[in-house]
Formats: sequence, structure tokens, C-alpha cells
Amino acid sequence: MWDDEFDVVCCGSGSGAFAAAIAAADADLDVEVACRPVTPQGTSGSPWLGRGIEDSETREYLDELVADQDPSSRDSEHADIEIRAMRQLSPAAPRTPVETFHGAQLRDWAGQCLRSPYGLLYTRLTERGGVPMETEAGEIIEANVLGSIDLPAGAGAAAAVDGWMRMQLRERDIPSDDDAALERIVFEEGEIVGVALATADGPRTVRVRHGIAVSTEVPAAGRRRMETAQTLRVALVGRSASRFSRVELLTIPSAGHPDDLAQGNGAPHSHARRS
Repeated sequence: MWDDEFDVVCCGSGSGAFAAAIAAADADLDVEVACRPVTPQGTSGSPWLGRGIEDSETREYLDELVADQDPSSRDSEHADIEIRAMRQLSPAAPRTPVETFHGAQLRDWAGQCLRSPYGLLYTRLTERGGVPMETEAGEIIEANVLGSIDLPAGAGAAAAVDGWMRMQLRERDIPSDDDAALERIVFEEGEIVGVALATADGPRTVRVRHGIAVSTEVPAAGRRRMETAQTLRVALVGRSASRFSRVELLTIPSAGHPDDLAQGNGAPHSHARRS
């Protein structure tokens, strides 16, 4: 029944899918990226999950996850990649309480991710791999730091992050197919067990041992440019008990150390398919 098998399949051409693949590879998981761009349809140009997917079971699953959101809404505030000031780039102190989000807070966070070109949905909460970290504002977030990026003065953050992500995929030998897209999610007894991908060579089914990640599907067109040269951390940021995350840039504390990372150091090492 299955043409292939991976731990994780990341679907979408957004930075979120690339970031999830990098995080999975750095956790020694077998990962593949299906990243054919999807052309937005309809009157809204805002990012949304599963654009172009017509399979009824998959559509029902994705729509259920975003049932409390308004897909026609637009929020230009979240078009640019978030740059978040951190108090430290190491795990929050053991006695620091983990912030718990409920109801409206989780809904608002999901909306921010869904309307962002950098957003991501995980099908399993356990696949995020983030650790609690404290922002300068005292907020506790869950972050998976992927590595550092040097941005010169005047650099466009969106283009730089996209280029950085693609370079990380190549340097880690993460298999990616620019001509494959998610066609449907395969369920068995209500559980996600794989995906069917539309490829140039026809349908291809892939069994997943852990889960899938689906990015939002609009090209990052933010206008943010760096006023001064900075070295920032690229991270997947999430909230406790939420399936949604997004790619953000984290500032390095002035008193911190360059290698003081909560998870990952951006050092390339091969994750080519194991035989």
C-alpha cells in the first residue's frame, strides 16, 4: 500500500514546513519535505491551511482545527516575521512556572500563526520539540532554536530567512520535492498514519511513524528591513497545549553567549535517507 515511509512528512512551501523539517532532522528523525507552492484562491490573500486540498476527509480534519477562525480575515500586522526580544536563550529556570494558555488565548495564538506566512500546524503536540524560554517581557514561550542568521543592515528579513532555510535543508541532506504537494491525509481508525502526495510522476503514498506538519501557504512578502546589522536566532515558537507554531527571529541577550542555545546550533550534519 505504501510507496515509502518516514518519521515525519512536512508539507508546504512556507518557512514553517522547512523549519519543522530542520527540527525533525536535528532530532535524528527521518524526514521529507513536499514543498510545491500552492496558488492562493478566492478573495482573501491571507495564509491558510490546506489550500487546494479537495479530499473530503482531509478537508474535514483541517477545517475542524480552524473552526473558530475566520479565513477571510486579514491581519497585516503578522505579514512580517516576528522579531522577539529574549531575556535568555537557554531554558527558563526550573522554578519558572510554565505559562498555561486557555480558550481565547489559544484561539488568538492559532489565528496569529494561521495568518502568518511563517505559520505551521503539527498533527501531534509531542512533535514540536520546544523548550520553555523567557522573553524580555517575562512571557514564557516554547521555542526550538534552529540556528543563527547574520542579517546585514538593510537586509530584507523575509528573503534572508527563506534563503537560510533552504540552505539548511541542503546542508543537512534533507530530501525535498519542489513538485510534490499534499493531496490527502490517510487515516486508519481515526488516527493519522500517512499522506498521499501529488507528484509529477503521479500519486505517491507515504506512511508516517510520528506525524505530519503543514505550513501556511502564502509567499513571505514582508517589508521589514534591518536598520542595523544583527545576528539573530531562527526558531520555531509555540505555546503550551497548542498545535500551532510559527517561525520567529529571537534576539541574543547582550550578556549572553553566542553558543548558549536551548536546542540545536545550526551546525550542518547530514540527514540523508538511512538505508
